[in-house]
Amino acid sequence: TTSFSFSSFGSKLVLCLIIASLMTPSTSNPLAKVCIRSENPKFCLQVLDQYTYSSPYELTQEAINLALTSAYETTDKIHTFLDQTKNHDLEVIYNKCLHYYQTAIDVLNGANDQFLKDRLYSAVKFAGKRAQEDAFLCEHAFQSIAGYVYDSTLTKDNENLGIFGSIVMSAVDLLYNSTSVKNSM
Repeated sequence: TTSFSFSSFGSKLVLCLIIASLMTPSTSNPLAKVCIRSENPKFCLQVLDQYTYSSPYELTQEAINLALTSAYETTDKIHTFLDQTKNHDLEVIYNKCLHYYQTAIDVLNGANDQFLKDRLYSAVKFAGKRAQEDAFLCEHAFQSIAGYVYDSTLTKDNENLGIFGSIVMSAVDLLYNSTSVKNSM
């Protein structure tokens, strides 16, 4: 017997639709182009499809804003965990994660406030990559205490920030390519 999962079918259908839209010679769908190149196309479409974008610049800006929102919400959660824990090892881990998330926030703020406006697209891409790395480092901090492995209470948050980082990188690539084409004409 064959088991059939609707969510798996739905994910494959969304992916097929994205690929089909990319195969069409239209440049009017930057969202599909960004999402197909992100770490999780389905997630990307779910979070970005609720907005309207008139340009790759606006799409990149929104991707950065969503990454920042995710990072700020996670720092709030980390502060709550720090207030509640009595375990010294977990305090160390949460403080590491707080540092990683603050670094991601600082770099993403720089991308949003300065680099994007100044067309320093490689710096914007670095911000997306840095968000991914900081999420990874936070997740692995839960295994950093010698002799202990703690269950991460931030796994979903770290996954989300990593995905948002990939969306920023994909969006700024599209922005760079769209401005390169315009500048060479």
